[in-house]
Amino acid sequence: MNENLKQQWENLTKEMPKLRIRDAAKHLKVSEAELLATKIGPSVQLLKPDWADFLLKTTSLGYVMALTRNESCVHERKGVYKDVSVNGQTALAVGEDIDLRIFLKDWKYGFYVEEPRENEVMRSFQFFDSKGEAVHKIYQTDKSLVDGWKNLKNQFVDETATFTTPTAGTVPKTETNDPKEVPQFLEAWSKLEDTHDFFSLLRKFQYSREFSLKVASGKFSFKISTEDFLNLMGQASKLDLDIMIFVGNPGMIQIHTGKIQKLEPMGPWFNVLDPEFNLHLRTDRIESVYIVDKPTKDGTVTSVEVFDNEGILILQMFGKRKPGIPQSDVWFQLSREYTNKSEELNPSFV
Repeated sequence: MNENLKQQWENLTKEMPKLRIRDAAKHLKVSEAELLATKIGPSVQLLKPDWADFLLKTTSLGYVMALTRNESCVHERKGVYKDVSVNGQTALAVGEDIDLRIFLKDWKYGFYVEEPRENEVMRSFQFFDSKGEAVHKIYQTDKSLVDGWKNLKNQFVDETATFTTPTAGTVPKTETNDPKEVPQFLEAWSKLEDTHDFFSLLRKFQYSREFSLKVASGKFSFKISTEDFLNLMGQASKLDLDIMIFVGNPGMIQIHTGKIQKLEPMGPWFNVLDPEFNLHLRTDRIESVYIVDKPTKDGTVTSVEVFDNEGILILQMFGKRKPGIPQSDVWFQLSREYTNKSEELNPSFV
């Protein structure tokens, strides 16, 4: 245990008692996992890295809160882990409430955590990548199955494990973003038959996601303002529209499907504060927003894609749909209201 870091954190907590662990880690220039590891003992314990086996047993936890975040957005969804499957380094949980796409190659550390909160103890399983960044967290609720939590804790806590300091590491860039191939890229885009094929298309041409949207400007993508994006969210709420909101990081994508009702801006944060779903979005970190059309066998599928100033995808939003079913006409028409307004933001790239 890093006693010096532990003391620094305790001193910082006295100065700023409401500071969250992620923000404290940034302040102290360490990772969140490193900070959490300073509390290893009765209330914080390392887990065996048997991620696949753990995930397959999450159905025994009952009703929980699943949290996935990136630097700019937090996605919290309550429900039950259902239909969990693992295939090599990828896994799925496809319940109506908790809907996850999981990439296990980016999972490195796991902790069982008990945190005192007022008159209760908040229990959670927390997972981090090789840099010590949070990938996914599962929190107990008052509707959780107590025996399920005890069993998973007993099965996966490793009392002999020691924490090794995360390595910063750099991920080599694979994108070339060569504009010479833009015409061929757009032609291939026009022939898409499934939204999932878009990832393969980006890899084939070695284009980053944001670059691809820039070169498709006015054809398949339409840049809109942050204000228009928030207005679109508000309209979706007023129309009682079922939508899908995707938030992810390299190790996880978490999806909410349903309505959004209670929208609460608070300073730089735009929040959805519904009983089963919470979203916390840092609007001051939004650099660009695009409405994006992709052709499929089921007709056009339209998404809203939000990026930060490093070109990292913060959030995606779709109208509710399933394979084989066209997207909602209401969602499509709502998106057209904003693509029509976006012409002055979409100069031709080619």
